[in-house]
Amino acid sequence: ADRLVDAAARAAGVDGSGLALVAVGGYGRGDLAPASDLDLLLLHDHKAPPGAVAEKLWYPIWDEGMKLGHSVRTTAEALELAATDLDTATSLLSSRHLAGDVSLTEELTTMAVAQWRKRSKRYLGLLRSSVAARRDQFGEVAFLLEPDLKEGHGGLRDVHALRWAEA
Repeated sequence: ADRLVDAAARAAGVDGSGLALVAVGGYGRGDLAPASDLDLLLLHDHKAPPGAVAEKLWYPIWDEGMKLGHSVRTTAEALELAATDLDTATSLLSSRHLAGDVSLTEELTTMAVAQWRKRSKRYLGLLRSSVAARRDQFGEVAFLLEPDLKEGHGGLRDVHALRWAEA
């Protein structure tokens, strides 16, 4: 798998050092359901984003008809977004290294967990609001004829919310 980032970098005509491909969200947790999208982060330590490398990684996935949630960020950019966006913050809690520079992934994971814990009061408030909004929108899984097993109250997203609160 490490050769994947190197091959994409070579195909883009750039140096592949300082790049890591990271699975986040459901893909990072290993929780993919049928028709789930692949949430991938191309993590880099360069001043300029490696757009050409990203294209070499993303296009084959799109060409196969798969849904892809993708981003290209430095550790600082990812953490900055996670500071204000609950979805990003929780997705980084379940990041998993796929290829490239493992130290970049480890740094991001360590810093994301530390940021989550440092701001736990704020994040838990946002998490509580998110759970209530989903309950109001999707109803309770146990009482619906056709429940949304992921987003409905008592569904998979509530299991994830409990794990995030525990973290």
